[in-house]
Amino acid sequence: MATPAKRPREENNDQNNVNADLKTLCTNRANAFLKWFSSNDDNFFSGKVTIGPDGSCAQNGMVAIADVQEGESLFRISRKILLHPKSSSISALFEKDPVNSESGWSELLICMMHEYNAKDSPWKPYFDVLPETVDLPMFWTEEEREKLLTGTGVVEAVNRDNKKILTEFQSVVSPYLKKHKDTISESCDDLELYKRMVSYVMAYSFTEPPKDDDSDDFGEEEEEEEKSTIYMVPMADMLNHIANNNAHLSFKPDCLEMIATKDIKKGEEVFNTYGELANWHLLHMYGFSEAYPANHYDTVDIPLDLILDIAEEDAENKEFARKKSSFFKQKVMEDLIGDIVVGTNGILTDDRLFMVLKVMEMSPSQFAIYEEECEEGWEEDLDEDTSVLTEFEKMKDLSQTWKTIIYRSATESLKRYKTNVQEDEEKLKQIDSLNSRQQYSLHLFLHWALQVEHRHRGVHHRQQWRKHEVDAVV
Repeated sequence: MATPAKRPREENNDQNNVNADLKTLCTNRANAFLKWFSSNDDNFFSGKVTIGPDGSCAQNGMVAIADVQEGESLFRISRKILLHPKSSSISALFEKDPVNSESGWSELLICMMHEYNAKDSPWKPYFDVLPETVDLPMFWTEEEREKLLTGTGVVEAVNRDNKKILTEFQSVVSPYLKKHKDTISESCDDLELYKRMVSYVMAYSFTEPPKDDDSDDFGEEEEEEEKSTIYMVPMADMLNHIANNNAHLSFKPDCLEMIATKDIKKGEEVFNTYGELANWHLLHMYGFSEAYPANHYDTVDIPLDLILDIAEEDAENKEFARKKSSFFKQKVMEDLIGDIVVGTNGILTDDRLFMVLKVMEMSPSQFAIYEEECEEGWEEDLDEDTSVLTEFEKMKDLSQTWKTIIYRSATESLKRYKTNVQEDEEKLKQIDSLNSRQQYSLHLFLHWALQVEHRHRGVHHRQQWRKHEVDAVV
């Protein structure tokens, strides 16, 4: 669950009273929600866990109140209480007049707004237990995003989101609500409410994974529709996320089941996983990030065009290097998706980087053949072993030219951020005094910065020292 991290206890009685009141409110709502959940005979909730504000986040979480063994069921959720357009009280309206939108979310968002405003909605206890606001970067001020998130990719993602949200609300959702104001309350025609529901879908929804079956082509269209179904899943979204999780949600024909993936001791929190997600993605979609080095799925990007520009600058024959770089950008790069992705252990898009570096070191005769093959519709087919890029420790075997290009590209990418490593390491020493937005933003930057600094000291400097030693001997 994506909620702000708990703040340190204030030495202030008024503040303590506020915290106590908030905890009491969250506890009461969690108890009411659990009562509602358990009232459905098809649901199951283990007596070994509980929900409430005692987890790692300020709102709610799940904690073990007895030892749980690996493989035990923590709870089962009947598909009858999943919230989606076909289960909502206005499902007949959607069947009669479907909502078509580019995002595919509009029907779900409209049904959520309707159920949220309906006093007699069967999902009222579920909406009550959700936070009033999910602190996603889309709700930060533009100044905060620019100051704290420049260079992380979040700013660009939020700008795209905000543009799409406004466009879809004005062109699709609001006209639909006006058209059906006799069925759907006029209070739903509210952009701020719509954005709030968007944040719930971003932070709490689940998409059912594709089914593994050997069915023939019959029914493919129906199956494809099922793949794209997004659900709001009461109870499953109570669990917070960490990369090193101890529970997993399993989709079954008649229910969804949360199963312990390892032993969980009494008093420990139960954590789900939202996927193998980098910190910038966690912050963008869920409103939090994990401190370095806890998120072993964390990644950062290095722009492909930056690598080509640096390889061009470092080349002895700059004119020929410029020709290769220009050709690659025009003929090859547009077919590649994304930039160079660097993980915690090495480069994940190793084949892409390998191809870039190989092209930039080609001789004139080799490049002439490459040009001809590309013009004839050549497709990437690397026979060479690219594993030397998959682990940082293996990079010591790269040529000094390649190491220099990779290192310079990494350090240039660091310049996209507003602060430097030293400034953020100082902030890290006083991290408890920072608000949650500052802390989460710091996590995004520090992984990247510390990786570059560590690899710089451990590989780049070592190679330079060896070169100087050889020069001295000669």
